[in-house]
Formats: sequence, structure tokens, C-alpha cells
Amino acid sequence: MGLARVLDYTQPLPDHMKGTFDVVFDCHGGLTSREEDFLTKRSVLAVDIDPTFGNLIRSLISSRHSFVRGVLSTSILQKIVDLATAGQFTIPIKRTAPLSEAIALISDLEAGNRLPGKSVIVMG
Repeated sequence: MGLARVLDYTQPLPDHMKGTFDVVFDCHGGLTSREEDFLTKRSVLAVDIDPTFGNLIRSLISSRHSFVRGVLSTSILQKIVDLATAGQFTIPIKRTAPLSEAIALISDLEAGNRLPGKSVIVMG
């Protein structure tokens, strides 16, 4: 399994990434169909989660584009918070880094330097 990459949506897509991805999840909703096609290999899938009219139409007319919809639920999120607060929902955290060191942490993870457990970027 390859490494996941996060792209800065405010920057142009790097030329070296053309056709390198098996799947593209557009979590921000900022990629055009052309950009998703640029990033993905010829026979693979792009998945949009942003509920725009364009994304819905694209998923209906293109076999390379899919649309996934979810429901935001504060009650479900609150249950997760309650379980974590009660110590019943534990996630092993092995590494933390302040936001100022986030790029170094992500680069290190992409290079394969991983520990069992999660790495967390601490905000503020």
C-alpha cells in the first residue's frame, strides 16, 4: 500500500504528480474534474465528499468519479467525546508535534518512520 499525500489546495498541482494516484479523495471540494483526472491513473477512481451540484452530476455521468455523502451529527460526536473522557475509547498516541513542526512530522511519516500508534499535531 502506498503512502497518502495531502495537497495544498491553494497551490497549483505539481506536474510530477500527474497520474500517480490510485484514488483521490477530494475532502475540500476544491478540485475540478480535470484536476482529479490529472492526479489519478487512467483506470482508477476519484471520490468527492463535497455536496455540490457539479460533483453530483460528475458522479452520474463519469465512471471515474464517485460521490459519497455523510451526515454530520453532533450527537455521535458527543458520544465519542464522552467515551474518550470516560477512558473507554482510547487511541494510542506515540508522537506529538506542535503545529510549527507539522511539516517535519508529516515528512518523517511519509518517509516511513512510523511507530505503532498515532501521531498528533497539537494546535495552539
